[in-house]
Amino acid sequence: MAEAVRDKASAATGLRTEVEARLDDAVTRLRGLDLGDEYDPRAAEAVVGAGLHTVFVPREHDGLGAGVEEGVRILAALGAVDGSTALGFAMHVHVVGAAAESPGWPDGLREWLYREVVARGALVNAASTEESGGSPARGAVPGTVAEPTGDGGYRLTGEKTWTTWLPALSFALVSARVAGDADPPLVGTFLVDLGAQGVERHEGFEALGMRGSASGRLRLDAVEVGRERVLSVRAAGGPDPRGPAPQAWFGLSIAAVYLGVGEGARRDVAQWAIERRPGDGSAAVAEIPSVQVRLGRLDATLRVARIVVLDVARRWAECQPDDRGSLGAEVALAKVVATNAAVTATDEALRIAGGPGFMAGRLERAFRDARAGLINPPLEDVALQGFARAVLDAERR
Repeated sequence: MAEAVRDKASAATGLRTEVEARLDDAVTRLRGLDLGDEYDPRAAEAVVGAGLHTVFVPREHDGLGAGVEEGVRILAALGAVDGSTALGFAMHVHVVGAAAESPGWPDGLREWLYREVVARGALVNAASTEESGGSPARGAVPGTVAEPTGDGGYRLTGEKTWTTWLPALSFALVSARVAGDADPPLVGTFLVDLGAQGVERHEGFEALGMRGSASGRLRLDAVEVGRERVLSVRAAGGPDPRGPAPQAWFGLSIAAVYLGVGEGARRDVAQWAIERRPGDGSAAVAEIPSVQVRLGRLDATLRVARIVVLDVARRWAECQPDDRGSLGAEVALAKVVATNAAVTATDEALRIAGGPGFMAGRLERAFRDARAGLINPPLEDVALQGFARAVLDAERR
């Protein structure tokens, strides 16, 4: 027993060391790019070049086999450097990480994706949102149509919006309504090769924040998807055969990104306050009591968020697979707490910096980027309503 515990601890230490080495490499590469508001393909190249893209691939498939706890730490660190890069990579993290913990993948498909990630440096995202279809998180049925081809495959036609890091992606998990008269309609999830004929990548929107994430429009015009690339087909509103893992990995990945954005603003404004000496130059901004109060409030908010996000990630990692469905509320809590903390932290940072913080730059960009988290699911109103229902149900019982 003691030997098994030591072996497990040793393996965990080795994983942590390797992850930290790759993360340090990626951060060094990204800091050297001086990233701004525009999408820069070198950001994705830096992440892949450092080997972070294979961290969540299981060891038996030549990855590191990292879990959601490592994912949270990686994405928060990247978010502190550049929010758009962290958000783009988070999409890959949540798909690959969740795949390792999801029972619903057909035999061979998951392993094929792993090979593409390891051998080709492939990046993947899920493409679900549509401009006129509402949020998939609220049960919207896709407008994108999958026409059966008669041999088990499908032909997909439609458009997806907010497909993050679209220029960098090799594949996308695309949701589509299966053509036919089924009631309720059938909805499928398909692994689409974005190099296939009929795939078009278009620029997205002039968004408030995360402008460098290249969240574009993915258009599909009769794109062929073979039967071996069909992940699932189910009745609309029915349970996802992959279980709760995709939602949990997505929620915690998003939480980590915005936690990182807030933590990056904390570091930047603290450095600015130490170096800035207004007036006669005898005292730094950092020595002003009101500034210290604001910085302390900012720090406390982020500390709480980090504790919550890491605790939920740990709970998920330690929970038995069959019991993980019960952690949905905690995942939603982590996302809500982290995004609100980022909003508060960047607001305080801008108040500390005053006019200089309002000028285009890292603090101003972090202020805008943090607010993008408010529209990412799990949405706050949905989460709060769920918390309220749980309270009322408990009291009724």
